[in-house]
Amino acid sequence: MKNNMRWGADEIIGLSLLSSIHGPLLRSIVGKYSSLETYCRYGLSQSLFLGNEQSSADHIIQIGRTHREKHEEKNISIITFHCENYPETLKHIDYPPPILYIKGSLNSSIGYAIVGTRNPTLYGQRVAEQYAEEFSRHGICIISGLAQGIDTIAHRSTLHVHGLTYAVIASGHEMISPKTAKLLSDEIIEKGGAIISEYSMNIKAKPPFFPRRNRIISGLGSAVLIIESGKSGGSMITAQFAFDQNRDLYVVPGSIYSPMSEGNHLLLVQQKAILTQTPLDMLAEVQKHTAIPLKWSECDSNEHAILQVLGDEPVHIDEIIALTTFSMPIVLSTLLALECRQLVKQMTGKNFTRLTHAFTLKS
Repeated sequence: MKNNMRWGADEIIGLSLLSSIHGPLLRSIVGKYSSLETYCRYGLSQSLFLGNEQSSADHIIQIGRTHREKHEEKNISIITFHCENYPETLKHIDYPPPILYIKGSLNSSIGYAIVGTRNPTLYGQRVAEQYAEEFSRHGICIISGLAQGIDTIAHRSTLHVHGLTYAVIASGHEMISPKTAKLLSDEIIEKGGAIISEYSMNIKAKPPFFPRRNRIISGLGSAVLIIESGKSGGSMITAQFAFDQNRDLYVVPGSIYSPMSEGNHLLLVQQKAILTQTPLDMLAEVQKHTAIPLKWSECDSNEHAILQVLGDEPVHIDEIIALTTFSMPIVLSTLLALECRQLVKQMTGKNFTRLTHAFTLKS
């Protein structure tokens, strides 16, 4: 596409709001014509003219400006595919959204999408928490869809460790529902993340919008992780988009008896996805493609010893004492320090799990 700097955001926004100007056609027009006035002169349907090319162009610009200013009053910014801050990862997918409505801030962080069922098992909930928190500690932005279940857990877990997260929604910003999702979206923005939509603020979500939304979720990141999914549904649609977009697609293994893992296992059988059993599997791929170093948590000898006896399954404090041979006071104080650093989590009944695989003994 030619770098037609004479096209401004208001011109593209205004043109997009005209009847029948869909995404591919809009990009084609901007690529073919050097300016909006040129398009009005040679390409615009005569039935849409307002008397001459200049008045037609001015009218379109006014439409775009009015639309943009109404959104800016609600702190919603609009970027087009022609803007410098349009996400680079989205430019190269099939049918990239021509316009994005954004509340919050976008940055250039590496992004991983985490998606899954709206009705996760306890296992799925724990895995989503672990992966989202571990990725966030390494500076990776977590992308998901603000839906109940795995999406919400991924967003909340990221915020819990002060990480960065984006939510892609299937409605306009003023139509986010239910109330819990609206509250979560506000917190995401408050803590430096972003809510992203391809719909203007007063558009309500409709069933066809959700699968379309999923191409943006997979397209924004460099990898997609499926936590739990049945054989059909939104997560499998996202997985197919990720596969078609040449994104790294990972799945977490589940029980052969769980219908919530049938989709995961199907993707493995079809050789569309990579098995992951620890966040480090995926984090290792970051180092292959970028110069960003992974962040390992340095621990003293007591902390390191306790982390070594902990794992993904809960371990009772009595067993920790027996395995480490430390006294009760040492174990309690060390566990408290590790909890404060968000490296372990206390479960019910004085059981503890490890939240990180990236730890090393302080030299």
